[in-house]
Amino acid sequence: MSKTIKKRYLKALNRHLKKESAGKFDTVFVFYPPGAKAKDATGVTASGSADVQVLAVMEAVQARVFAKFEDSAKLG
Repeated sequence: MSKTIKKRYLKALNRHLKKESAGKFDTVFVFYPPGAKAKDATGVTASGSADVQVLAVMEAVQARVFAKFEDSAKLG
């Protein structure tokens, strides 16, 4: 995955998370390992500690956004 696509993916994750949570969560998606730049990231993780409810929402958001990115990659 290119650096640009990684950045777009992270931005989409956080946009959907904010919409899904109505801005109630302090936790956001960040590149993994924490502090990594897009070119060095191997995945995404939560920005800090999160309870089970927040992690469940994040998991659902990531599954939906990943599916969209995967579908667009197949088409393009």
